[in-house]
Amino acid sequence: MINTVDLKSDLHQLIDKVNDVDILKAVKVILAKEYKTKTDWADSISDTLKAELKESILEADRGQTISHDEAMKQIRNRYQL
Repeated sequence: MINTVDLKSDLHQLIDKVNDVDILKAVKVILAKEYKTKTDWADSISDTLKAELKESILEADRGQTISHDEAMKQIRNRYQL
């Protein structure tokens, strides 16, 4: 099991590699624990990200999905992990 210091270090490194503002905002929401303040995290994401999420749900409803392994492969390639 990873210790807290190493986990924080890993998170810092990953965040430093991300340039997508919407992803960074989403991470900020999670880390700020806004869900505990009864603020709906969906209110803090951009209209663009909301539209992308809605489109993703529609694609899934149509059966246009990929496996978890394929999604992870795409993420690793995109962020050079």
